[in-house]
Amino acid sequence: MPEWKSWRSNPPNNHFAPEFLVNMWFDSISLELIDNVLKVVKDNENLYKDDQWQHYNVFQWENQHINDLRNIIKSSYYDFCRKIGCKQEEAWIRGWVYPQKQGMVLKRHSHAMHENAYISGNICLTENNTTTDYDIPYLGWFTTENAKGRMTLFPSCLPHAVDELKEEERYSLAFDLITEKGMDFFWNNNGKNCDPLLLAVEL
Repeated sequence: MPEWKSWRSNPPNNHFAPEFLVNMWFDSISLELIDNVLKVVKDNENLYKDDQWQHYNVFQWENQHINDLRNIIKSSYYDFCRKIGCKQEEAWIRGWVYPQKQGMVLKRHSHAMHENAYISGNICLTENNTTTDYDIPYLGWFTTENAKGRMTLFPSCLPHAVDELKEEERYSLAFDLITEKGMDFFWNNNGKNCDPLLLAVEL
């Protein structure tokens, strides 16, 4: 069953009082599909070795399992929007693989911090004992276990980190969603020929 978590400040009574709202969505994907996606991911490892995450989009791969996964992400994204009562924007998606190896950590970072930042996600493709920790504004860290098949949707601006991997390897699939309006802004203002967002495709 999907799970929704939310953190909201009380209405501020003055200019300096804190004001925030963070919504997160947790869903599960069948282990059969996860295993099939993992095989596709490992078959394409040459695309992301040496930290080349900016130069490809998993969702451009012509593969039925990847298409099935994209449809599940879309359905879960719509469920998330309905749950929190926000408009279901038409969205584009770009995804990449994070092949974490023993001893590696993923330091605190966010996926986007601009006026068109939208929703990001991660899906754990392997079983391991790591956690992903989300830095909720003003409140501190919220810890989630990285269970195989678990998908998390969260605001792209939300900082997060992954602790040190004790096992041999951990594979996860990360992705960003951006609205049609955000893509239009990007196409009209992008001055780079190698921006990862150029690889985004319709969800």
